[in-house]
Amino acid sequence: MMRLLLATIATALFLGTSAASQADETITRGTKLAVDASADGRLAMDLAGGIWIVPPDGGEATLVTSDLASAYRPRWSPDGSRIAYTAAGENSGIWLYDFASDTTHRLSEGSYFDLHPAWHPSGDRITYVSDRKGSGYDLWEVDVPTGLRWRLSDQAGDETEPSWSADGRDLVYVHHQGDQWSIVIRRQGRPEEVLVTGTDRLAGPSWRPDGSLITFWRESDTGTSLDMVILSQPRLLRRYADGEDYVTAPVSWLDRHRMYYSAGGLIRQRLFNSWSSTTVPFNATIIARPDIEIEPVRRNLPRVGEPEGSIVIHAARLYDGLGSDYRENVDIVIDGGRIRTVAAHADHAGAIVFDMGDLAVLPGLVDVQARLPDETNETTGPVLLAAGITTIVSDHPDAEHLNTVWSGKDMPGPRLLPAADWPIGSFSGLADSNTPGLDSLLNTRQARLIGFDGVVVRRFSEPPSIDHGATTMVLGSQPNGLPAGIALHAELRALVAAGLRPEQALGAAGVNAAAALGVDPTLGRVATGAVGDLVLVDGDPLQQVNDAIKVVAVVRNGRFYSVAGLIDRVNAAQTVE
Repeated sequence: MMRLLLATIATALFLGTSAASQADETITRGTKLAVDASADGRLAMDLAGGIWIVPPDGGEATLVTSDLASAYRPRWSPDGSRIAYTAAGENSGIWLYDFASDTTHRLSEGSYFDLHPAWHPSGDRITYVSDRKGSGYDLWEVDVPTGLRWRLSDQAGDETEPSWSADGRDLVYVHHQGDQWSIVIRRQGRPEEVLVTGTDRLAGPSWRPDGSLITFWRESDTGTSLDMVILSQPRLLRRYADGEDYVTAPVSWLDRHRMYYSAGGLIRQRLFNSWSSTTVPFNATIIARPDIEIEPVRRNLPRVGEPEGSIVIHAARLYDGLGSDYRENVDIVIDGGRIRTVAAHADHAGAIVFDMGDLAVLPGLVDVQARLPDETNETTGPVLLAAGITTIVSDHPDAEHLNTVWSGKDMPGPRLLPAADWPIGSFSGLADSNTPGLDSLLNTRQARLIGFDGVVVRRFSEPPSIDHGATTMVLGSQPNGLPAGIALHAELRALVAAGLRPEQALGAAGVNAAAALGVDPTLGRVATGAVGDLVLVDGDPLQQVNDAIKVVAVVRNGRFYSVAGLIDRVNAAQTVE
């Protein structure tokens, strides 16, 4: 289920503008692969954010989805001519790859996050999962040639991971409500039947081609096992296999004897009557920047409204945007709008010194794709700064004017870069209504200032997960639907909940974002020559990323502002209006 999602995105959301430091890499295993076999034995797998084809006996893998960077869980059409898969992030939804035309197109419509595509054996329909009513995930079906779609289920809780029998008459799926998980079968012309139920997580049901049994994954306190329900009368439940580091994507049956699945980052093949599995070897070459000259893209960050004079920030604890720990007792000297030095604490005769005690100092937070509604105006700027957001990329009709005003001292706000002029590759967009800590975030002072009173959309059937080794994530909050400012902090929480360490999540809104925009090392770090954008936080965000919202003051464009002063500006402006 969605635990597979960010294993592929971990390497997919790369720093597109830092490719010069990367080189082609050949890999022979993945973090969490999902694999599916076509009728002729070719294998499709998700790896490094793309869909790859592996020959029947293993060997050189071929990438077929180079236009997207977040594809996962491929599923072959019955005739082997197309592959359906899910993409996450900016281009979320179900997509189809067509071998004949070598093209991809999005099968989903609108902003719905659809997932778990399953082909009907006819080859004309795909059953999938979607939360289009805001009441839980239901099963839907789309007629591929016409695009017509209809809902197949409407139960309390979630219905996910559909799978059709080979004759197209019977459908099996997972139902989850509260702490109860069930495998449910819907036979043509008969009432639905619960085959398996309990509090263990159940996932990935898959039909044996002869229709005699259904395999599924069971996650319990003792580990993950591959179980099966034999469709005899009475039904029989049996443990089939355990002891491997399984990925719980559905088992793919080539025929009634041979099955494929993933374990330990490898493709595994197993004969039904065998006591062990064998590896199907593959090698996949990850090309840093295919078909173009590999050169770093460097862009000049506009210098607007920078002040004269110097200020000094004495930081008892400074996270400079690099590494994984604080530097202690350092002074950050800012001339105009840029950092001149970062050095050990010393006397600065005649300078304006801000000593903020034990507050943690961070680089200003960057959102590479934020949602600013058309009604955003000058008074929005201080509110966004109060959340620690110092740079935003967004589409807004008045972006140039707002950037000029927000770069000044009277109504300060984040640096606003028009999305059309500052294109980037993929970004996170992971937060939804299930993000841990979202309720507390929406009750913060900043959230109340922003005034969000909408409904947070549920976009994933289960919380996503990331390999904690991923270091190239880029934070963009637009997909989560929350207003700018709060949306970034929701993303930080979602990234940590998915498996990143707090400093890695902060890096997604720091050095990684700067590199994606092509302005590294100007943004995203506290270092000589970087912009004078700092966030002063009353907490320890390297231990608890939720503390990043506890902003006491910010330095934007080399000017110091307390959050209380920012709020006073907004209140005064609103009183005048």
